[in-house]
Amino acid sequence: MRSILRSERRTHADLPTPSLGVEATFAWVAVALGLLLAALALGVVWLQQRGDATLRAGEPARGFAAAHARGRLIVGLPPRPVAVKGAAARTEDGLDAALAEALGQRLGLPVETRADSAGAPAGGDVDVVLAIRPVGADSSRHGWFAERTVPIETGYRTRPQAVMRSDTTLRRWQDLHGRTVCIAQAALPAQREAARWDARVTTFRFPSDALVAVREGRCDLALIDDVSYAPLMRLPEWRKFSASLPRSTALSERVWLLPAGEAAARRDDAAALADTARAWARDGTITRLAGQWSRQVAFDVYLDQSVPDCHG
Repeated sequence: MRSILRSERRTHADLPTPSLGVEATFAWVAVALGLLLAALALGVVWLQQRGDATLRAGEPARGFAAAHARGRLIVGLPPRPVAVKGAAARTEDGLDAALAEALGQRLGLPVETRADSAGAPAGGDVDVVLAIRPVGADSSRHGWFAERTVPIETGYRTRPQAVMRSDTTLRRWQDLHGRTVCIAQAALPAQREAARWDARVTTFRFPSDALVAVREGRCDLALIDDVSYAPLMRLPEWRKFSASLPRSTALSERVWLLPAGEAAARRDDAAALADTARAWARDGTITRLAGQWSRQVAFDVYLDQSVPDCHG
């Protein structure tokens, strides 16, 4: 019995007892867990703030209070072909209508477009006008840009570029003298460039009509803008018509116009237009729209071409 008790006493004496080292370990674990929970809480707050900022970034651009009150944005565009009853719908020249729609999307408004032959907003009929302005010395001929309006750049700059058969003998712009050049009616800068070189200009309602005429051998070349030329020439069906001329010096740009007399009252509108141009430059909006235009026009040509290419 005594031996058993002595054995029990030895057993209890040998059992480990809590020490300060173990207590300190538990304390550090508690501190670490507290710090981790605090970090998680801060992370949740940061994510919420980031989400709020993302939502704000996606909000419509400010400005154009009158258009928002009306419920739609009215944009004046350069003159376009008059609609012909019963005629097939075709893609118009340039990106004007597409830019108006893109502006409306950024402002969060549906768009109504109107042909504007005067080239400036008048009497509140439209919220903003999209106009063609020559870049460089030629702009001095358009004094109303400086006198009557405030122009804001869109970032859409173009030059006329030739679309010709790959076996053409034309090499210089001077070679256009007496040659037949096919151009869309709305492509005024291209028409001026062709006339400068004494070409015989034939106009068509739509750019696809001018391109069909080239493919069928009725024109020596067609002129379209260089921004849309590059994506068009990447299409396989245009490889036989990929010849062109040296880079034209006739540079023009699309600008938004606001009335000069309302400049102070419409600072928010001007800021919204400038912000839109910067956003388009960042995300490649104009390049994307030009690619869409080229594909649409190529399909129009496919639908309209009535005889095989002059290449056979």
